Amino acid sequence: MEEKEQFKHLYNLYLNNQCDAAELKAFFALLDKGHSDEEMMALMSNTWDQTNALPETGLIPPFLQTAAKEIRIAPTRRSSFGLKQWIGVAATLLIFTGIYFYKSAITGLLNPNPKYQFANASGKRMQLQLADGTKVWLSPNSKLGYPDKFSGTERLVSLDGEAFFEVSHDAKHPFIIKSGDVSTTVLGTSFNVTAFTQQHTINITLVTGKVAVTLNDQNNTSRDTITANQRIIIDKATSSITKVDFPDAATFLNKRLGLYEYNGTTLEEVARDLENQYNIKIQLDADFSEKTFYGNLNMTDPLEETLSKLCIVMEAKWKKNGGHYVIIK
Repeated sequence: MEEKEQFKHLYNLYLNNQCDAAELKAFFALLDKGHSDEEMMALMSNTWDQTNALPETGLIPPFLQTAAKEIRIAPTRRSSFGLKQWIGVAATLLIFTGIYFYKSAITGLLNPNPKYQFANASGKRMQLQLADGTKVWLSPNSKLGYPDKFSGTERLVSLDGEAFFEVSHDAKHPFIIKSGDVSTTVLGTSFNVTAFTQQHTINITLVTGKVAVTLNDQNNTSRDTITANQRIIIDKATSSITKVDFPDAATFLNKRLGLYEYNGTTLEEVARDLENQYNIKIQLDADFSEKTFYGNLNMTDPLEETLSKLCIVMEAKWKKNGGHYVIIK
């Protein structure tokens, strides 16, 4: 086969990603020789001109994005762009493409189900649906880690913060939420988990179904189970588990939307809810340490509006002092 026909044949294989190693080497050897520069470039130019353009979203692998943004390509005239330059561009493309697909292949082998982490901003709420149909209402300042799809005998996710779960029933594949040393295991139920890293306690409150909670520390393992309208409180400082009745568990159906109802709740607990939802620090005046609050707060409202509503009911005032807020008489 003469060189022109061989080049056309190899070029067609190259475009369709059908070149083996020997054919790829022969293709670039013909380019390097450059005996038919004009004819070869005409063939390639015609091919590229007939190629449909694709949207530019998602074309650059995430690990190359920073470098790619720094690249600026100056416009060139077609007549000055010869085979040598084309070879350089092609070689660069092959290098980057090779890195990308090599990395993708290795990642696929080591981690066939990609893991995602969703972080919710202050004052924002998000509802997610996982691959198994489980619904999650993620509170502000919270992070949820979950796979693209579940595999194996367990459905494992991680939580730092607060979320309400409606878990799809699957008796053969327990749904497990990891929050530090605490694991919450369910088969299918609805419940709320409050597990902020910076707080000393973790609360699991059950609305429907049954939940098993396990605490693993360096010395021992503690377990307990709860049913509807019960709560487990885990003290991270003492590594203890306490189970209490919680008849108002259904209020979490509204809380997952940011609607908080208080019936004689201590102002200290209300302040803690505000701190969690708005990612702030609140200092209470000594006069309010034992006060209780009756009323409703919408945690999706702006912070200042929520604080003002609380203070009107409590006949108090609030002010900002440096990096935190103070509620005073």
